Amino acid sequence: MRPAAIIARCLGAVLAAWLGGGSVCAQEVRRVTARGVAVEMRGVGEAAAPAAVQVVEDQLGLAGDSTVSAPLADDLAFFLQVRYFQLGHAEAQVEWTVVGGTIRLTVTEGLRLVVGPITFSGTGSLPTKELAAYLTRPTREREGALVRTLPFVEADLRAGVDLAVRHLQALGYLEAAAAEPVFTPAGAGGAMAVEVAITLGTQSVFGEVTMGGETAAVGADLRAAAAALTGMPFNEVTLETARAAVEGGLQQRGFFAAEVTAVAGVPVLRPAAAGGASLAVTFTVVPGRRHRVQNVQVADGLSRGAARVARSVFSAATAQTYAPEAIDLLHRRALDTGLFSRLEVEPVVAADGVLDLRVSGEGAKPKTLGFYGGYETLLGPILGLEARHVNYLDTGNAIALRAEVRGTGGEGSLLWSDPAIFGSRWALGSGVSWETFTFHDYDRQTAAWRSTLTRRLTRRITADAFTAFTYNMTDTSVLTPEELGPGKYGTGTGGLRLTLDYRDHPLLARDGWLAGLSVEGGAIEGDGAFSFVRSELNAGWYQPLTDRWRFSLGARARVILTTAEVSEFPIDLRIFNGGATSVRSFAERELGPMSADGDTPLGGLASGVVSAEMSWEVLRNLELAAFADTGSLGEDSSTFLSFDDLRYGVGVGLRYRLPVGPLRVDYGVNPDRRDGEAFGALHVTFGFAF
Repeated sequence: MRPAAIIARCLGAVLAAWLGGGSVCAQEVRRVTARGVAVEMRGVGEAAAPAAVQVVEDQLGLAGDSTVSAPLADDLAFFLQVRYFQLGHAEAQVEWTVVGGTIRLTVTEGLRLVVGPITFSGTGSLPTKELAAYLTRPTREREGALVRTLPFVEADLRAGVDLAVRHLQALGYLEAAAAEPVFTPAGAGGAMAVEVAITLGTQSVFGEVTMGGETAAVGADLRAAAAALTGMPFNEVTLETARAAVEGGLQQRGFFAAEVTAVAGVPVLRPAAAGGASLAVTFTVVPGRRHRVQNVQVADGLSRGAARVARSVFSAATAQTYAPEAIDLLHRRALDTGLFSRLEVEPVVAADGVLDLRVSGEGAKPKTLGFYGGYETLLGPILGLEARHVNYLDTGNAIALRAEVRGTGGEGSLLWSDPAIFGSRWALGSGVSWETFTFHDYDRQTAAWRSTLTRRLTRRITADAFTAFTYNMTDTSVLTPEELGPGKYGTGTGGLRLTLDYRDHPLLARDGWLAGLSVEGGAIEGDGAFSFVRSELNAGWYQPLTDRWRFSLGARARVILTTAEVSEFPIDLRIFNGGATSVRSFAERELGPMSADGDTPLGGLASGVVSAEMSWEVLRNLELAAFADTGSLGEDSSTFLSFDDLRYGVGVGLRYRLPVGPLRVDYGVNPDRRDGEAFGALHVTFGFAF
């Protein structure tokens, strides 16, 4: 480049920088090297540097070239210029040369334009903030929700105008249209004002909704859902959604071949007080015959073990009226076994009113080795590995070997499971484990055998039957025999558990409710022998208030019925309170009686907790919460919630939503501290508090 050109370019860059653009006078060189290809970028300002480097790195990775060439240099210059356009540099230029085996990209950024004030005309009393969000959505989705000043990209804004018009049409303004947007400079700094003229037209709403055809098959719930359309803004999407809902509801009732059509009448002007127009809608129903499932046909591509499990799982649908929801439940149950990487179920008409289920798919990788780690307030740091073999010996059964090291000790286990025991709808899991546990002033070692029989009764209801035998050894140099309980003891227990889960998501719930009841009976053989019954009732309710606010309420009651005194009961089988899932102003287990030295929680025979929480989504997947807990712990089984000795906790926390559940950090404050109690407690764990 000639000196005169360099001077002219620098003067232009100085002016651009003063107006808000970047400067190339400093000629800072930014280098990127990938697969042996070296790239130099000159003239890239600080603001655009991360995006410029990223686009070059991405293109080098996609191209896969390992040698410098003119076509590669030209491609890099093109994609870098496109990215500059997306950043608001409408007049950016990128030139390329190859110098000594290096691709040199020289950038003239020019003035950067940003989105300034956005105004709409012709919208009447409609709020325009939502329309503005549609207008900038294409740019916002690309640049991210946290960008405060959006780059001005004319193509994005024109696409956003179309989105805004479609939103108005969804509100019933079927004839809504927009003129070409007008862009004008709005002061210094490169801001561009955006003006959009809207023509709304008449708003249309659903009028009278009627059912025609063979309506005897249509239940009251489907009729009510269709009738609820009356008065709602009319649009074709809502009409089709309602039609599909009626058709799907009929299919749920076994009318596999049901057909529903929906026809809207001509618009009729409403009275002047109401305004707009209404369209009457008629649903015509042709349900056809009810279908029943006759056979399950498993494709040849599945292994013997996978085919056995698939046939056993889906046989639950045979001799039953076809219901897509029931098939979906069985499909999820089959996938939960880990045997399938892909599973498809196709209903096929075998005869009039009779269906066959054709099951096909691919088996999952049989052997896996996984490592995991984390932190939990009670257990401390956690590090473990699991080796798993699904479809062991081509039986459909699975074997899992796990080893875990924790801050409180370690655990090793070997588990065998059959997802369709004896070809039934029950899943059986059985295994042995060895655990060491050190907590404050005592140590425990446990050898255990446990079996669980599980059946998902419906999509929402699960039942478990379980039994376990353990041998335990506890040791302490501090606690008294009354505080510790028996030093060596064995247990034999069995019980039932019923879970009702009506939440919208099993791990990241925002709406719905959950309830569970378990009853476990058993005997303890140690220094003495006695029996006991342990029961637990828990419930949680989750209610979204807005898109970002959520309220939840939870309760839990636990009780042990036994003829033994609490001092005769093994310390680790007692009930505790305080911690991340109870009253959060106390550290784990530390609400209630303590040992003589004040260091070790001793537990009791009954406890109750009630919690309330309000959370606000600050950023995507990140929530700030405020909570209040109250609860008690009693040494007598009749005091699971003692109103004379309630303890409290109030505090705040953060929740970060991960696929495995929320990572939760809470700090609870104790508002009624007693002698020796801490001001509050910090809890770090996964999952909800209730």
